[in-house]
Amino acid sequence: MAMDTDRPPFSRTARWHHGCRRAVRPLLLLLAASGLPTEGAAQLRIRPEVEASLVLTSNAGYSAVEQARVDAVLAVNPRLVISSRGSRVSLTGSFGFEGVVYARTEGASQVRPRGRLDLHSELIERWLFLDGSVSAGRARANPHAATPDTASAFNDYSSLRTQITPYVERRLTSRLNLLARSDHVWTRRVGGASVLDPGGTTPARDALEQAQLVRLEFQPLPVGWTAELTREDTRHNDSSVSIVEQTAARLIGTYVPAPSLTLGATVGRESTRYSLIDRTDDIFGGRIRWLPSERTTLEARVEKRFFGAGFDLQFRHRSPYFGFMARAIREPVAQTGSHLLGFPSADVRSLFDGVLTTRFPNAAQRGVLVNNLIRDLNLPTTLAAPLDLYTAYAQLQEEAGVTVVGYGRLTTLTAGAFYRKRTRLVGLDDVFAPASLDADNQQFGLEAELFRRLSRTLTADVGVRGMRIEGLGVSSSAVTTDVVLRGGVTALLSPNSNLRLGARHHVVRSSVSGPTRESALIATLLHRF
Repeated sequence: MAMDTDRPPFSRTARWHHGCRRAVRPLLLLLAASGLPTEGAAQLRIRPEVEASLVLTSNAGYSAVEQARVDAVLAVNPRLVISSRGSRVSLTGSFGFEGVVYARTEGASQVRPRGRLDLHSELIERWLFLDGSVSAGRARANPHAATPDTASAFNDYSSLRTQITPYVERRLTSRLNLLARSDHVWTRRVGGASVLDPGGTTPARDALEQAQLVRLEFQPLPVGWTAELTREDTRHNDSSVSIVEQTAARLIGTYVPAPSLTLGATVGRESTRYSLIDRTDDIFGGRIRWLPSERTTLEARVEKRFFGAGFDLQFRHRSPYFGFMARAIREPVAQTGSHLLGFPSADVRSLFDGVLTTRFPNAAQRGVLVNNLIRDLNLPTTLAAPLDLYTAYAQLQEEAGVTVVGYGRLTTLTAGAFYRKRTRLVGLDDVFAPASLDADNQQFGLEAELFRRLSRTLTADVGVRGMRIEGLGVSSSAVTTDVVLRGGVTALLSPNSNLRLGARHHVVRSSVSGPTRESALIATLLHRF
């Protein structure tokens, strides 16, 4: 993708500043919103920290082997860790900026926002609530190019996501509950491209997702019911036309034959708009929720819909030393629809939180311990996840993922695997049904890391990440495999500082961008003030 050459030379710096202002604006709005219900609010704690890494790489631009260029990459990420938990307000997370400087590659250096803040507030006691989040992280411009696992200007631009969710949740009677919520998610590009990668400039990456839900639930004792209205809509920022819009009404009958088992039967009607199609269809299905123990949960929803079978299956299990989560989804989505659905198995933090529940029942104390564990051992907070291909048409998504964590006295394990297939959403009355467009694809991936405490202050780690993306239909010739092997040691220098020394070997085989490989030595220092 070509860069914009019509702007003056100083425009990249101006875009950095503009991107920073855009990143900070929703952050300030969340901070202001958190001050609305002051009654019962906890004292706001702000703790600065800085993370700096130096990477000596054999191939800074992930070029062909004969064109590889050795370089040194310095990344500095100062940030503020914010924590405020009270009876009416909680604000948690960290936010800052990451600067990446290349020693030998001119025009590659960048500054971009990094972090995430989450807000939960109770505006009217036991009636009106407001949740919100702002996150700025890495996104990949080209799914068929290498995916670096450290700060880089190659195939790496910033994506800013802001979510606002006002909702009403109220128990109207002893058995009747009301929930009405409205989710709004804005996704924006932040900053400009670099000479190593001019990608990330397509307007398709800027989108607005909305979802509304109104639910009345009559608790089963042992028979009950739920009436539900939903609406979902996704569109590009510069368009008034939805990529896909879904509206549905459901009536769910529920029966509890045993305290640990809930069964449900669903009937409903849905209206769907996408491509040149506007259709209305019936919904039939069933649900089950089974809790064989306080540590194990199985939830399943299966429905017959206009595209065939739709489902959402989830299984979770925890013990004092082990956590497991699996999820499978089959749903219509737009190009960013997974942001509302949530990726099935990427959240390592929640699994560690479950593992420590028995030993530390207090949620606030447990949250601090999980954060310290992740920082001290240099654990990943998320594992390998599918890459998004940005499109202007609706797709049918089939996705499954599993995540496993093990936490022992000396050894800690994190592992995950996923599968995703996205194909153009078609119907019997779709005149373009034979067409398969260029963003149809299937992806496979896995990641595993093993951490071993060598002493009270020294931890060794070794890991592997592998991903494969295959185009479908007109893009069937596009196939890329990306594999990273890494290892290192982390030393706890003080209660507030740790240093990691490591190495990696990165191999990419692609029919689109060609084969490449890279090796690197990495030093990372984290200090909390």
